[in-house]
Amino acid sequence: MIGCKEISCVKETLNKILNKYNIEEKVEEIVLERIDKLAIYDNNKIIVNVLKYDEISNEVAGESEIVSSFLLLLSLYSLVGIKRTEEIVRNEYGRESPIYKLYEILF
Repeated sequence: MIGCKEISCVKETLNKILNKYNIEEKVEEIVLERIDKLAIYDNNKIIVNVLKYDEISNEVAGESEIVSSFLLLLSLYSLVGIKRTEEIVRNEYGRESPIYKLYEILF
């Protein structure tokens, strides 16, 4: 997975990836709210669909690394779209990685 168990780590990892790929946006906060989409980026904040988050969290019995990977994937998706998210995850973690498999399930 991504080696994170807390949202602050996800945010730091995300910002490192954005910097590495010369993506100008910066994420200062990741929050959970009721929204119609999976996730949206607004003013340096990632807003994640709380219902989808709860569903994933319950499915994996709160396994923090899987939940963190889910947050990273949705954050990337909200910033760069599906295709670029796939490219970044494949390059950073590999096609056989658990986070890439989670990407395939989600998208």
